[in-house]
Amino acid sequence: MSTFNGIVHEFPDIRIDFFRGFDRQPPLACFLSHVHSDHLAGLDTLRSPFVYCSAATREILLRLEKYPCRLNYAKGILEDPRLQTYKHLKKVLKPIPLDTPAKIELNPSKTIQVTLIDANHCAGSVMFLIEGDGKAVLYTGDIRSEPWWVNSIARNPSLIEYSTGLKTLDRIYLDTSMLDNFQLQTKAEGLRELLEKVSRYPKDTIFHLQAWTYGYEEVWVALSKALNSKVHVDKYKMGIYKSLVTKSTDERFAAQTHLTKDAPYLVGFTCGNDQCDGCLTLDENVRIHSCEKGTTCSIMESKPIVFIQPVVAHLENGCDMTEVGIGGGADDLTHNQDLELEDMEALIEMLQKNEKILGKLGSEIGHFLKMALASSRNVSLDIEVSDSGQDESITDLLKSLANRVNAIRNPTKKAVRTGQSNALPKKIVFPYARHSSLPELRYLVEVLRPKEIWPCTVDPISWERRGITMEKLFGDCCTGKIFAHDLLMEQMREIQRQMQEQENSDQEEEDPETQPAPTTQLNPQPSTPIPSTDTPEPDEPNSKTGTPVEISPPLTRRRLPSPPTLPPAQDEVELPSSPPRLGEKRDYETFQDGKDVEDNASEEGDYPTLQDSQASTISDHAYESRLRAFHAAQANMESDDEWKVINLLSTTSHHSNLEPELGST
Repeated sequence: MSTFNGIVHEFPDIRIDFFRGFDRQPPLACFLSHVHSDHLAGLDTLRSPFVYCSAATREILLRLEKYPCRLNYAKGILEDPRLQTYKHLKKVLKPIPLDTPAKIELNPSKTIQVTLIDANHCAGSVMFLIEGDGKAVLYTGDIRSEPWWVNSIARNPSLIEYSTGLKTLDRIYLDTSMLDNFQLQTKAEGLRELLEKVSRYPKDTIFHLQAWTYGYEEVWVALSKALNSKVHVDKYKMGIYKSLVTKSTDERFAAQTHLTKDAPYLVGFTCGNDQCDGCLTLDENVRIHSCEKGTTCSIMESKPIVFIQPVVAHLENGCDMTEVGIGGGADDLTHNQDLELEDMEALIEMLQKNEKILGKLGSEIGHFLKMALASSRNVSLDIEVSDSGQDESITDLLKSLANRVNAIRNPTKKAVRTGQSNALPKKIVFPYARHSSLPELRYLVEVLRPKEIWPCTVDPISWERRGITMEKLFGDCCTGKIFAHDLLMEQMREIQRQMQEQENSDQEEEDPETQPAPTTQLNPQPSTPIPSTDTPEPDEPNSKTGTPVEISPPLTRRRLPSPPTLPPAQDEVELPSSPPRLGEKRDYETFQDGKDVEDNASEEGDYPTLQDSQASTISDHAYESRLRAFHAAQANMESDDEWKVINLLSTTSHHSNLEPELGST
């Protein structure tokens, strides 16, 4: 899930892929890279300014439907769903053609040039090359930077100055959804594996590919051609993809315009005077299905089905890395419910007051919801709205969240092998990643050689544990020596260190006999090499979710250029598995984990909160004072505006109240 806050430091008057908080600093223009849900935060309530995107993204978004889930905690039931669309943005969304520099006037004295470049992620997805006032940045959104794709954008006329070294990008805002250091199979290799597997089945076998999000359009095309069969989809999907073919109503014989390269094959085109059908159909009597479950497809309900499931990658240890939790977009094509921000806050409070509802899993669900709150993004639920009573509704909600947490915590599964048996499996898996792992990302950065990298998906807890910094991962691929995001993380660690020291001092003054327990020291040095590629730890956490994944050594790349060799390895410092007890010094990880919590969780295995400090209680005012100082420091790092004053905090009230002689509230 993207955690990008929408701010482009070089161009502070615009926002990208995040549309909340405009009351504090309204932007002059907005940009949307694609329609996956983690990039739409706040867009449903946006009224202005203009939002620039690709033509395909505009058409899809105007037809996108979602059912928000509003939990009625007083009654303990889910309210009836309310259909939401983005139709109100019809006059706000402004399409820009791909590979065409467009000048956008922000105000009479300020103009920027923006170029949209295909992102190899899903229908309509783009990167933004933004230039103006002697600055240039590339915002990637979500990308799959396969070597062939990197080579193609290196030859793009709009990027040729940067790929050849004539100019230098000030910064790349990079898709860091996956920072695991293993080689992914290319999309072509994944499609070849899929077609080889389906070819072994009898000619009357019926297959079902559950396309739960945008980005699998090429799979439909390849399957349809190989099996000589159309693909049955539900009316919702058909309407979405038909919108990618437009025709002027002013001229009877006007030519059709296809907004994506796949659109003609998917929904049809005109050849001469004939209309040729696409591979998508509403006819159920076909061999390939991608219709949604519950749409009353008679074939799906009555015939034996072989299911096709895409995974991120086949790992050399025999496991498959699944799609769950990687990069958002879950259920964007379906009518699933969303758990919104206010619902998350209420649910977190309910879990804290009823700690024994789910035991340790309850604390993990709470942590998952806190991470979503921190990024101000909704959580998609795989539940159906029911009119039943309280227990069933709450149970369904918690079960859905538990499934998400378990899937994120265990993103790898043992691959199914048929062995010596001649029986064909009922499920086919094939690798088809929509995001890039570290080697592919490094190859992109090496080709463009910007001054520095700013990550668009950040998990502070996991990154602190693994010692991840942008300098370690990409420093040798960049021309600059200073990485602003690393400095921000260092400042956050320093603030936390000072708070820990002050809390320890306060505790000693209150109770001299109580000594704080020692904590494991983290290694924040920016010169520390990245984890080894040769001897990976089996419990290496996933870079996006913070969950253990088994990482294989890089696979051999065939017929494609190899990414640069990674720097040598250094042993990582492991954090203790259990949280500190009351009275112990909290490290940066526990501070980040508990920053949004006001009540202490006592269940064993729960994540620490701010009350794990030496203070026995912490008021709303005390918490807000601490948070205000932290946000002021963070804003100073992220903004080129005038430096904001950070009011000093009292050293006599648990570092939580402002000193009256030094500043006012």
